[in-house]
Amino acid sequence: MEQQHICKECVLIDGSFGIELNSEGVCNYCEDPTYKTANWWKTQITDESKEAGLKDWNSVIEYLRSRQGERKYDCIVGFSGGKDSTALLYKMVHDYGFNLLAVTIDTGFVPEVAFENMRDTLEKIEVDQVIIDGAKETFRKLYQWVFTNQGSGELTLTRNLCDNCGDLVHNLVVREAMERDIDVILFGYSPDEIRRYFYEIPRDEIINDWIPSFISGEPFTEEDRERYFTPEYFENREVPRILLPYHVIDYSEEEIIKLIESKNLVKKGNSSTLKTSCHVIAAALFYDLNRFGALPYALQFAELIRQEPSIRKKWLITLKRLTPMIREGKFNEKGVNITLEEIGMSREELLSKAQGEVDKDPNREKILRNLGLF
Repeated sequence: MEQQHICKECVLIDGSFGIELNSEGVCNYCEDPTYKTANWWKTQITDESKEAGLKDWNSVIEYLRSRQGERKYDCIVGFSGGKDSTALLYKMVHDYGFNLLAVTIDTGFVPEVAFENMRDTLEKIEVDQVIIDGAKETFRKLYQWVFTNQGSGELTLTRNLCDNCGDLVHNLVVREAMERDIDVILFGYSPDEIRRYFYEIPRDEIINDWIPSFISGEPFTEEDRERYFTPEYFENREVPRILLPYHVIDYSEEEIIKLIESKNLVKKGNSSTLKTSCHVIAAALFYDLNRFGALPYALQFAELIRQEPSIRKKWLITLKRLTPMIREGKFNEKGVNITLEEIGMSREELLSKAQGEVDKDPNREKILRNLGLF
């Protein structure tokens, strides 16, 4: 592996995602904490803002304790079957004794291992779960639109999908909360997931910023559009707070995996994000790797490394193992095939689309070089 092309402080690669290494072999993000591209920027978190977030989180816990028993559910936890939401669910029940509603959004592209994890967890924790699966066709159209209209700019398909999918997921969870008069929603976003939000999703964004402009046209119907909020929906109604506690409380991926596996909440090995991520992401990763010469996951891995430099080797090895699998179409091959069949696109068409964008990219030579680094 030609590591001279890889940032010596993280794992980002020269020439991919608008990244360049300086004369010292350090990437833009490690050199400048304020550096931004379409795919990644670090929300500037000061010690003061983190301290304020932790103080608020502790006050939320006290608030929930103070009115226990007044409502059927103390709060909602978004439950995906992944390691972080599972550990958060356990913490809120086991450590604090709250009565939660676990809300799961079934997009139609959720891997079976995630549902298996949910079943295993709910056998150990007495929590009510609601699975919202009525928007599967809207999700399918959403994914189809994003894949088909992925442009030639810097934005990765993975980021484009996650942002648009996340907005619809948030809409559905907030609607469920408001219908049940639940005023606190928790999501288990990890500390590296700070590009859009830190600790709390602002009320103004909940009300105004989750409706994509393309939803107004075909192939979307009025039924699809009704999945989204308009500002009028919130008139004279209490908007739930949406909090991301892992941004301010202690977080260790290793400890989280150890916890949920030791408590038999998930089977050993099933806690891996690579196993629980939705099928759509697997297809998007195949495109992005061939389009940009690197995996978008590297951006998140790099952020984790900047927070804890000692884990660099771990994530470098992960990329070394994962990249060839995705490039050769062996990573979640079944999930990729399901996704492409549902959106009406072949693997060959997706690859051709990626290669066409590479040919127009000023960094073409570096991208082609980078495809062979791992």
